Amino acid sequence: MQKAIYYVSKPIAARGMLELTDRCLYFQVFPFDASFGIKNVTIGVDAIGSVTIEKGDLHPKVIVMAERKYEFVLSKGQQLYDRLKELQRNPLQQGRDDEIPATLDCSCGRKVENVFHFCPWCGKKL
Repeated sequence: MQKAIYYVSKPIAARGMLELTDRCLYFQVFPFDASFGIKNVTIGVDAIGSVTIEKGDLHPKVIVMAERKYEFVLSKGQQLYDRLKELQRNPLQQGRDDEIPATLDCSCGRKVENVFHFCPWCGKKL
């Protein structure tokens, strides 16, 4: 989960939080921008046709082609691009069942099921 800018159209952009799970790319618009009528965006990983990355002024721009074109600017754009490409190659994340234990231990001391990428109690990446 990281801060990002989503370009709704050429002159209109929204600030918010971008999160990639194994099932969808979710952009939650910050409340100030949502007050202007900009809606949250959810893109299913299976609906993504292509992903490209472009060099930006300060941060890279990740362009996701699904049912339409989505443009996101974020500081860790290269990591998002790499992860999306990985999900395109192997959308089911198939592996052996023995690779990941059923529960993981978070640094906050709680046990978390292996389906989570972030701890639901403290928000840290697992």
